[in-house]
Amino acid sequence: MRGTEAGERAVTVPSGAQPVTWRAAPRLRRLALVAVLSVLAAVLTRQAGLLLLAAPALAVLALGGRGGRPGTLDVGVTTPVSRCFEDEDVEVTATLAVPVDEVTFHVEPGQTVRLADGDMTQTAVDEDAAQARWTLRPGTWGRRIPCTVAVRCRVSGLWQAELTVRAEPLEVFPHPPPARASLVPADLLRRIGEHTARAPGPGIEFAGIRGYLPGDRLRDLNWAVTSRTGRPHVNQRAALRAADLVIMVDAFSELGPLGDTSLDVSIRGAAGLAQAYLRTGDRVGVVVLGGVLRWLGPAPGFRQFFRIVEMAFSVRFQSAVTPDLGRVPRSALPPRAVAVLFSPLLDQRAIGAIADLRQRGVSLVVVDVLRHEPPAQPGFPLSSLAVRLWRLDRDALRASLAGLGVPVLGWDGGTGLEAALAPLRGRPLAATRP
Repeated sequence: MRGTEAGERAVTVPSGAQPVTWRAAPRLRRLALVAVLSVLAAVLTRQAGLLLLAAPALAVLALGGRGGRPGTLDVGVTTPVSRCFEDEDVEVTATLAVPVDEVTFHVEPGQTVRLADGDMTQTAVDEDAAQARWTLRPGTWGRRIPCTVAVRCRVSGLWQAELTVRAEPLEVFPHPPPARASLVPADLLRRIGEHTARAPGPGIEFAGIRGYLPGDRLRDLNWAVTSRTGRPHVNQRAALRAADLVIMVDAFSELGPLGDTSLDVSIRGAAGLAQAYLRTGDRVGVVVLGGVLRWLGPAPGFRQFFRIVEMAFSVRFQSAVTPDLGRVPRSALPPRAVAVLFSPLLDQRAIGAIADLRQRGVSLVVVDVLRHEPPAQPGFPLSSLAVRLWRLDRDALRASLAGLGVPVLGWDGGTGLEAALAPLRGRPLAATRP
């Protein structure tokens, strides 16, 4: 459907009954032109017979001017859900409750939203409640306006009204990549969980063999050692304990196209890691490094996942303020927690925050989410040299962080987090000062 003409722009409004102004449709303007030209020709030529040409047009104009045009249009644009994940189909329905002769719906998907099914322009004729349906697919997380719908109504083919209706905002959650709760601190919490601790206790992992003591279960007897030594021995199991995970997001810098920026990769990685640990019964919290330091204390349960994602909806901002990590309360950064920082390592404030965390004795792992290096400019001989120096600077930065006891793992966001975290699997992370 073509846009409205100059001087007849429709106003974007939310769903509901809206007052409208009816304007002459192209057919009405043509009939009026025919009537005026016929009367003018009859007057100039003094031929009364020419008035017969104007009579039908005048009759239609007279009949068309008699009411039949509602003062308000009850237009609704609805979605069955208010939350969805990235690349998940969402059905949008536009409804006009006021009967008109003809109504045309034209949908305009919002930013980073694609039309998955349905014609962009749909027309209904002589329906009491006209409807149009589309299937949209949001591609980027955040609070998004899924679409706006332009509605054009016609009555008797002579009058038309136009209105643009905006759908309600949709909360699009990041699609979490596959991940496992493989990072564990050296000192686990004294709560029942699914991580194998060094201390003996009820569990499933074999920890050793010791002599039988009163109260031991008979099914734990090691018959091979018992028969060889002549004294009863039992198998020891490793206790299953829980862990605290604090996910930190570097919101200082963002590089790349919208929907595929370094911050987008960080948020998706944070969502995947949070989901993996919450499934095992661990507690998960989040800290956003930016001009306004924000945090969410560790808590268990799948509801915590939605709290973390909703907090991530407002991480995009520009600021020159360095965060004060001393203001993070102890409940948000427990001493025996594992902290995972998603960062492109481009801003010195984030690097300074890493050094500060190590000075506080936090067990920290950095996930480098920078996906692209600066391209060499053709025709400039020093351009390739600058890129090589940039690579050396990145290697030096990684080496310096490793010297502080902070492992740096690379992840491009295209695969699951399991491969990126594989070098640290089964390796207890000690929270010690450098």
